Amino acid sequence: MPKMTPVNMSVEGVHAVAGLPPGHQMPTTPAADELGDWTQENYNVDVSVAANLGFPIGNLTGSVQHDALMFGVSRWTDVVSDKHTYRFGVALRALVVVLDIKVSGGLTLPVVAAKVEIEGARASAQLMVRGYVGSDLGGLLPTWQSFGVDSYAQYMAAVSSLQKVILSDAANIQPELLATSVFSRNAPDPEEAVGSVYGLYAIADGATLAHALDKLKVDDPDIAQAVKTLYQSTIGEDDRRVPSPQQRQNARNQLHGFQIRRTWFGGWTGGTQS
Repeated sequence: MPKMTPVNMSVEGVHAVAGLPPGHQMPTTPAADELGDWTQENYNVDVSVAANLGFPIGNLTGSVQHDALMFGVSRWTDVVSDKHTYRFGVALRALVVVLDIKVSGGLTLPVVAAKVEIEGARASAQLMVRGYVGSDLGGLLPTWQSFGVDSYAQYMAAVSSLQKVILSDAANIQPELLATSVFSRNAPDPEEAVGSVYGLYAIADGATLAHALDKLKVDDPDIAQAVKTLYQSTIGEDDRRVPSPQQRQNARNQLHGFQIRRTWFGGWTGGTQS
């Protein structure tokens, strides 16, 4: 399961923040009746990261320590597109920003409420609804007071009433992007990594795809597929095509001088790295 990062922006916004090109493949937004998963969310989010991910943190200046806690409920489904996972759905989220609160263990809403009431800590909260277009929520919104223990209980009761309406009213659900794996750095599968390195070494040596696969004595289809994928994206579909001098040099550059041991692949007669 890829690491999912909560967001408060569109897919286009996510791609822009992640530095992906404008023409990057877009996922297909699911319909409301496809949202088959339900979750209670609880995230500790660094305020600077949260601001970059579209959450309305506001202007936080000075040397005071800021922490952000996001709590909520959501109904969602995941869509995989171009190796990334996009979580679309409807969600009710409370974002609480706390100032200079020190706790042992995890930061939770009850802990924040107690710290505010007993120790005079400061906290601000925002309630966000994503993916819902119904217009009858005004009377259900909580009355906001100081964030103490009593007001916390009232606040959560109001949130519970809101979530009953939002998550069950399928006619007014228009799924939005709630989280994505775009910001996670997933390591490649070992087979993909081995095949990619072997393929680069073969290209650098001037071998065709057919010759590289013939010398690949490892009986692993995933490694072979990684070699094919690299060749096809670099050289083309013709498995008899010889890499050009520029393609060979590019492969050498990507290897950064790395050398394959000839015994790894049962007789590969790799050339020199120049």
